[in-house]
Amino acid sequence: MPIATTFALTHLNVFNGDTVLHDHALIIEEDTIIQIVAHADNPTLPKHQINGAGKLATSGFIDLQLNGCGGVLFNTDVNQKTLVQMNSTNVKHGTTQFLPTLITSLESQLHTAVELIEQLEQPEKIGILGLHLEGPFISYEKKGAHNADWIQSLTMSTAHYLANHHAAISVITLAPERTSQAAIDCLTAAGITVSLGHTNASYQQLTHKIGMTMATHLYNAMTPLNSREPGAVGYIFDHKPYTGIIVDGIHAAYPAVRIAHQQLGDKLFLVTDAVTPAGTKMHKYDMAGTPAFVTNGKCHYADGTIAGAALTMIEGINNLIQHVGLSQAEALRMATWYPAKAIGIDDSYGRLQPGYKANISLLNIAQNDKGAAMLTVESVYQMGIKRF
Repeated sequence: MPIATTFALTHLNVFNGDTVLHDHALIIEEDTIIQIVAHADNPTLPKHQINGAGKLATSGFIDLQLNGCGGVLFNTDVNQKTLVQMNSTNVKHGTTQFLPTLITSLESQLHTAVELIEQLEQPEKIGILGLHLEGPFISYEKKGAHNADWIQSLTMSTAHYLANHHAAISVITLAPERTSQAAIDCLTAAGITVSLGHTNASYQQLTHKIGMTMATHLYNAMTPLNSREPGAVGYIFDHKPYTGIIVDGIHAAYPAVRIAHQQLGDKLFLVTDAVTPAGTKMHKYDMAGTPAFVTNGKCHYADGTIAGAALTMIEGINNLIQHVGLSQAEALRMATWYPAKAIGIDDSYGRLQPGYKANISLLNIAQNDKGAAMLTVESVYQMGIKRF
């Protein structure tokens, strides 16, 4: 298909973020949806047409926490080739936008990652919406799989560096109890989303900080909800920041995901937290310098510590439908519209509407042996170009 042209994807069932429009066409000009029209209205369509043959069209998935996939890990090899491989793997599983996520690392590596994103001419063409820096400004007690030797506090000097490079950074996960309000304010003033995570904070400590509009992988690497100490989980349920959750049945039990959805509604979004093996059949990998393994779908170190996930977004969506019990529409919103809202790009990403970017996943719908929907990815358009 030629680039920078006008074309139509025809005879689709279009999930526009609210409802399914049956037997409609999407008219695309360059990288933008310009019209959604019903075939019953006999619309005038562009000469170049591609028959969608009744597939379900949804906005491409948006993964705000992706460490690696397709046999590569961003921490292990911070270069453009890694990002291209991550994007190539993503589109095969319906994901058209992502935040390459750098976990706790040396400051020099953090600078390399920031400079890499800044040097990309059109990062959106390979799905990149900016970095997610998950650390190193986290707690030792809730470090999870992160290297304790590289954990540090966020100084004002570093906060100013990050703020000065805000165009390359979308989200920073940090432990609020180890971070000054002045440093948080510096980041938020620059337009960087501050996400609480890998935190040992009490509920009370969290209420003393403002500016945290997101939370990272709910339930994991944070203080739990208890009757006399609500912890970080209680704070999230109470204050309702946008919150990512890993729906693989390993990081959080499916009933716990359902409870979180009941509490947070459209503030809860799907992430993969994927690492090297996602989208592959790998059983061993290097997790930023530490040998790691995949056993029955669980990514872990030799001592059993969870080390990322082998999850793809389409698998997470199917888990939301089949095991959590959400509707197909709500599961899709958790992978599209809600993450777009979480980072403030919902005016052009996350839905299929006129004026929105042409990031489109065409899905097949079948049923599993229990009658629940099973979605598979047929093809994907990223910024108006067919990528899969």
